[in-house]
Amino acid sequence: MLPQPIHYHSDLTHERLSVVAELLLDEHYKTLDDLSSETDDNYTRGCTTFGRQKNRIKGLALAKTYSWLQVSNNANDLVFTIGSVPCRFSSDDPNSPKKKAVLTVNRYQASFFDDIESDQDPCRYCFIIDQGINDDAEPSVVFLGFDATGVVRCQWESGAIRTFQSVNAVVVPEAVEIGKPAVKPKKSVAGSKDEANRL
Repeated sequence: MLPQPIHYHSDLTHERLSVVAELLLDEHYKTLDDLSSETDDNYTRGCTTFGRQKNRIKGLALAKTYSWLQVSNNANDLVFTIGSVPCRFSSDDPNSPKKKAVLTVNRYQASFFDDIESDQDPCRYCFIIDQGINDDAEPSVVFLGFDATGVVRCQWESGAIRTFQSVNAVVVPEAVEIGKPAVKPKKSVAGSKDEANRL
């Protein structure tokens, strides 16, 4: 089993990684709910999901919602930092990634390479939204740390259970007693036909 990212960088706490993972999954689910018409397909859902996730991270960073979250590059190849650690995100297979955001170094991540003590320490980090094989499984987020040669050196995984949180206090109405329903015998079929003929 690979070590947790916090083993290499104290900025990469479970709590911070969880915040980013939850917002990525939140936008994923919202987009699936919004784009469920017959004219939507994986392309429209994928592009919209990415855009919403990117803009949510940018919005939180600009609003300074979290002191540890900043944006280094706000273009479509978004690079954001958790503390001092530059990160990216992508939807991909964490066991066999193929997307550029996971496999290549963005120029805003390259300066971080100078701060690494050993060639075997991770110097490039990416959140990967794992939708499972054939999109059958509940999505989860895997955070991988790669060394300079592209070898995965640390890994963190979010919980795969979708949780719902209420933003407002939930007021549950008091229970009301309901009496027994009035049950009458069924009308005969013959009577129904005669009644229908009279109309």
